[in-house]
Amino acid sequence: MTRLQQVFLAIVIAAGLAVAGWIGYQRIMVEQANSTVAVAVDYNDVLRAAALAGKPPQEILAQIKATGASHVAVTELTLSDLVNTRRLFNTASSAVFLAEPNIPPAVRKRIQKQLTGKLPRLEGTTPQGKRYDYYTHLLRIAPQVEEIGVGYDEAVEAAREAGLSIVARPQPKFVQEQDIALAIAAAGDIKADIVVFAGTQVLGYQKQIEQTARALRQSGLKFGYVELAPQAGEQTLAHHLDYKFIRTHSIPQAEMEQISPQRALDRFSLAVSERKVRLCYVRLFFNQGNPVKYNLTYLDQLIDRLKRDGFTVGSPQYFNSVPIPDWALPVIFATIAAALMWLMQSIVGLRRLWFWVATVVVLAAAGAAGLSGLAIFRPLAALAAALIFPTWAVLGVRLRGHSARHPLPVGLLTFVRVSLLTVVGGVLVAACLTSDAYLMKITQFRGVKLSLLLPLVVIGAVFAARLMHSYWEVRTELGEGHPELPALVAGLRQAFSQVVRYWHVAAVVVGLAILAVLMMRSGNQPAVGASALEVQLRAMLDRLLLVRPRGKEIFFAHPIMLFTLILVAAGLRRGVWAGLAAGAIGQVSILNTFCHLHTPLLVSLVRVGHGLWLGILGGLVLWMVIYLLGIRRSRRALDRASPTTT
Repeated sequence: MTRLQQVFLAIVIAAGLAVAGWIGYQRIMVEQANSTVAVAVDYNDVLRAAALAGKPPQEILAQIKATGASHVAVTELTLSDLVNTRRLFNTASSAVFLAEPNIPPAVRKRIQKQLTGKLPRLEGTTPQGKRYDYYTHLLRIAPQVEEIGVGYDEAVEAAREAGLSIVARPQPKFVQEQDIALAIAAAGDIKADIVVFAGTQVLGYQKQIEQTARALRQSGLKFGYVELAPQAGEQTLAHHLDYKFIRTHSIPQAEMEQISPQRALDRFSLAVSERKVRLCYVRLFFNQGNPVKYNLTYLDQLIDRLKRDGFTVGSPQYFNSVPIPDWALPVIFATIAAALMWLMQSIVGLRRLWFWVATVVVLAAAGAAGLSGLAIFRPLAALAAALIFPTWAVLGVRLRGHSARHPLPVGLLTFVRVSLLTVVGGVLVAACLTSDAYLMKITQFRGVKLSLLLPLVVIGAVFAARLMHSYWEVRTELGEGHPELPALVAGLRQAFSQVVRYWHVAAVVVGLAILAVLMMRSGNQPAVGASALEVQLRAMLDRLLLVRPRGKEIFFAHPIMLFTLILVAAGLRRGVWAGLAAGAIGQVSILNTFCHLHTPLLVSLVRVGHGLWLGILGGLVLWMVIYLLGIRRSRRALDRASPTTT
């Protein structure tokens, strides 16, 4: 590349980076402004704890309020609940009778509305005067009727007396179109703040979700979107709500029997600080001694943990949208195109005229894609940046064959330069995908696994070519100023014509195994989970550093990359390709961090920073150990070579 070409592309990239940085700053401001978290306790757990302690639930709720908790979750009653608690009975006729003293008027009214037109008439099919026979026979011909939601009971008054806000849990099954407004109105009547639907689906699933969204907007109720335990239809409902919802995290009661309190605290803390969760739906422990005392301490610790992390407990709010002007995306897309041209020109080496023509065409096409407003171009541009920048960063390391006078600082500076170039790509990816759908994780970036795999494949192929003698013969013949493509072609031809040896097969197997593990370990719900030891190590790093760096960066990739770059600066060329290829895993991991768009951007930046300084520390320790071992070996060789005296 000529100097003019480099300067022009550098200016375009700098301009795009400035725009992406400004968008990132706006996003950080929006994310930091939303710091109120609701802590809700399930009312059924409260009833269970009260029964075990022999205390009224009102007293337990008052103690829960004293810990600082803000909400109690009340599940809507069903016909089955009323029958099982003997608040609903019937005769052999088609009439359904209510035990008047035991059912609040609002529930009675809801039952009358809900059952209108739903219950078939039964005439002369059951013995006269026998309770529950009508209901039993009804279940035989319409078993789903027991799932009908009929309203809320005295739990609402108990929560109000304790000063706790209410999370309503409507029953979403066996709901017809005319029932949706009724169900949402019932939640509004009890002055609920948030709605988290009971069961495995949202209200109105499958065909009436739009009506549910309309009813929620009209009522002012907030939708609690349960993460990691998806409810059918929740993504569609979130879309109809314009991505305005409250991310909710809960640990299922079955898992509460196995998890430790410390692990539960860690999970809630991470969910709030790293995944935009603003409702902690807390289930109580019942396997740890006195359930009331133990869970009050647990709630105290959770709320203290949230406050130490910088959050307040109260009524949560929606995240605001990040403002992005229309001209920003064309600039960012053009920046990614400029990075592509830099990488391609350094390899292909187009003639000057063709370079300028290609650059103008590519930049203009990228800018037009940004102006079009089509949603498909955002993930495509993000994928391009995710593939280009780590590849460019690692392939930019040249094996020059001469040693620097001070290889340690040269290798360190090279490592910083490589990592910063990858961070630039990550910031551009984040800017491309800054929208409510991605930031709230309703729409996911589909290029994550490809961005992990493809750069490593390209880097491995290039280093395999650079390892060959024919590559260096062509490079020497053409000179440094010429494009690298002919040498790469010659090197790959020689590599593919090599006799396959056992160590080649072993290296390929190891490489494929590493890539497979990398793919399976990616994502919030990976196919291969962390071991118990790794979970403990992660928890320790979370508590020590507040934001945990990625283990593969600090324990493997970054130290190896830095150590290898020091060797390159010292003039070593043989075998360093393996270290650079392994270190490239750390670079794709850095960029992958920015692809977790529901994680606050500031958290991602801190995570990358922790990974870099700890990786540098590990690389320096590795270099020092090898250096000291080399000195010791040299001294032993000198001792053996020196004459002995008697």
